[in-house]
Amino acid sequence: MLHLISDKLVDLVEKNTDVIVQRWMDRLLSDPATTSFSEEVLQKFSGRARMVITELGQWIGYDTPKEDVGRQFADEGAGLFRMKIPLCEGIRALVLLKRSIWLFVMFESNFESALELNQMRELNDRVVLFFDRAKYYFIRGYMEEMNRTMKELWDLNDTDTEKIFFKKSFYNK
Repeated sequence: MLHLISDKLVDLVEKNTDVIVQRWMDRLLSDPATTSFSEEVLQKFSGRARMVITELGQWIGYDTPKEDVGRQFADEGAGLFRMKIPLCEGIRALVLLKRSIWLFVMFESNFESALELNQMRELNDRVVLFFDRAKYYFIRGYMEEMNRTMKELWDLNDTDTEKIFFKKSFYNK
C-alpha cells in the first residue's frame, strides 16, 4: 500500500468525525439550497457521512479501486432518489461534506513548514478526486433509479426512456 504524505492530516480528520459531521449537518439544515434535508433525513445521512470520514484514508488512498467508490455512491444516489430528495440537493450535500472536511483541516491543523503545506496540498488533491468520483457515481445511481422507476410506473421500455436518458447512459444493464 502506497502511503500518503498527508496521513497525519487524514488521522486528524478521522479522529474528529463527530465534530465534522455535526458541522456538516448544521450547515445542511441552515442552507437554503438543501431544504429537503430535515433532521430526520439527516439522521440517515449522518451515518453515511461518518462512514466516509472514518474511512477517509482508505477512500482517498492510491490503492482504492474507483469501482469501490462507484458501487458505494451509485447506491447512495439511488437511495436519495427513493427518499424523494432532488438530485441538486444531494450534490450540494456532497459539496458541503467536502467543504466541512476541508475547513476543519484548515482551522485545526497548524502548518508551518513546506512539508506541512505539501501535506495539505496532497490531501486536498486526493479529497477532491475522491469527491469528484463520488459525485459522478452518485448522479449515475440517481439517474439509473429514476430510469428504473419510470419504466415501472409507466410501463416504458428502453427505447422510451432513452429519449430522456440517451443511449448508453447506464452501465449496469
